[in-house]
Amino acid sequence: MLERFDRVLSRAEDVFIVTLLVTASAILFVNVVARYFFNTGLVWAEEFVRYEIVWLVFIGGSVATRKGIHIGVEMVLHMLPAPAQRLLNICVGVACVAFCLALAIYGLELVAQTKQFGQRSSAMQIPFWIVQLAIPVGAGLMALRFAQRLYLEIAGTYRRSETAILN
Repeated sequence: MLERFDRVLSRAEDVFIVTLLVTASAILFVNVVARYFFNTGLVWAEEFVRYEIVWLVFIGGSVATRKGIHIGVEMVLHMLPAPAQRLLNICVGVACVAFCLALAIYGLELVAQTKQFGQRSSAMQIPFWIVQLAIPVGAGLMALRFAQRLYLEIAGTYRRSETAILN
């Protein structure tokens, strides 16, 4: 059941990111062509792509966590004996989960405040809380992914791979 949920969530993350990349590229391309050849442009294009990139960064953080490709400093880790490495990985995992959960909670508070004030984006006039929703959604997904890795580390079944980017 949990494996199926993980597969569905992973697929949804991947499809969402690909969709954002494709639409952002297409919109920017159309906007450049419209400006260069027709001396006009899409008024909302730059704002829309900017907000797509915000979502891309936060959901991409979850994908990076899932694949184990987040940036990290491993020099100290490699200098430690295996039991100390495992303990350090567990401590780092706990800190990452806690940070992401805090970011998700405070992100939700920010979204609620923005929704209450009724702030809208400048060009498209969409509710700005939709853009800010990327913070708690992405941080929540990252917390989930870090928690998965932490569980596997505690169980002793987490596999580090040089080909993590291919997973």
